[in-house]
Amino acid sequence: MASLELALSITHVLVAAAWFGAMVYSMTVLHPRASLFFKKNGDVEALLITLSDGARWKVLGACVLIAVSGVGLAITSWPSAVPATWLVLIGAKLALFLMAVALFGYTSWRLWPARVFATTEEIPVFRRTFRLIAWSLIVLVGLAMAVGVAARILRESVRT
Repeated sequence: MASLELALSITHVLVAAAWFGAMVYSMTVLHPRASLFFKKNGDVEALLITLSDGARWKVLGACVLIAVSGVGLAITSWPSAVPATWLVLIGAKLALFLMAVALFGYTSWRLWPARVFATTEEIPVFRRTFRLIAWSLIVLVGLAMAVGVAARILRESVRT
């Protein structure tokens, strides 16, 4: 059981960290630098559309891996004496994760197609909206990860 828990933990942490890191990189490096490199808004949008093509399925695949490994971890590492605080933390982590996935889905299937077909005048509004959503996703995923660490620490203190 320990090797399964280890494999699930590694998968869970690495995939979540990759999603979190990709979002932070996109917002702090890629988008600002692309805007500096290209002088015309249309060129920046063309680059972002090209880079984003097909990414939603990779992100959703990562979310499935995070969810499956998270459920597996909850099952394999369930404390024998379940403190109410641990359940609250796991519930909070799940809620934060589901909010992030829902926000990603809304952005991916509703807002992104609208942005692709936006006029030049509409692009600044979409950029502001996407920045707000991206930072919201970063906060949600980061909080979910922090709550997961707190739950893990609490669980380990119950085991000893």
